[in-house]
Amino acid sequence: MLTSLSMAGYTKPAAPRFTTASGHCSRLIWSHVQPLLDGKAKAMVVLGSRVEAVRWKMAIDGYIKSQGYGLGTLVAFSGEVNDPDSSQEPVTEGSAALNPGLKGRDIRDAFAGADFHLLLVANKFQTGFDQPLLCGMYVDRRLAGIQAVQTLSRLNRAHPGKDTTYVLDFVNSSEEVLTAFRTYYETAELEGVTDPNLVLDLKGTRNAASCCSHSGGGS
Repeated sequence: MLTSLSMAGYTKPAAPRFTTASGHCSRLIWSHVQPLLDGKAKAMVVLGSRVEAVRWKMAIDGYIKSQGYGLGTLVAFSGEVNDPDSSQEPVTEGSAALNPGLKGRDIRDAFAGADFHLLLVANKFQTGFDQPLLCGMYVDRRLAGIQAVQTLSRLNRAHPGKDTTYVLDFVNSSEEVLTAFRTYYETAELEGVTDPNLVLDLKGTRNAASCCSHSGGGS
């Protein structure tokens, strides 16, 4: 079952979005996602740009440290980011300032290990990424059509005991996500909508994701 909490109508706080949102994300993962699969579950944060990914990584690491959460994080993006607001020097995903635990390894391999629980991505690993322990996703970028289906389908790789996944979406409404799935899968349904946060249950998503991954090879 994929349970998605849409926050598209949420009033943005005055503080920088990544600063406040990183706290929401950390708490959700610590309380709802990480305990799954006997404490082995992992989560992904999907962001709109490389600069956002760098800023989120630094903000979320600071929050995790302040709360004493035992969560290891990685950030993945292509190329180099030059953002004076987050770092005096240009950084890449291989920079020790961002991913000190990477130590030259491929991010896929590192994230598969027990030391890492959260992967932040910007235009990377939203297709063709299979991590069966992935049980949670935090979305802070616009998704539409096949991109929405492919991105959310990262959660649907089978693993023994995996029967629950979570999505917290700050950008896309539940209706938009449902429309994207219905374009490709007739079984997608909207259930149990409650309160302004629009909680939805997309039944049949697990089967839909499996079809998507096997039919095109690029999901």
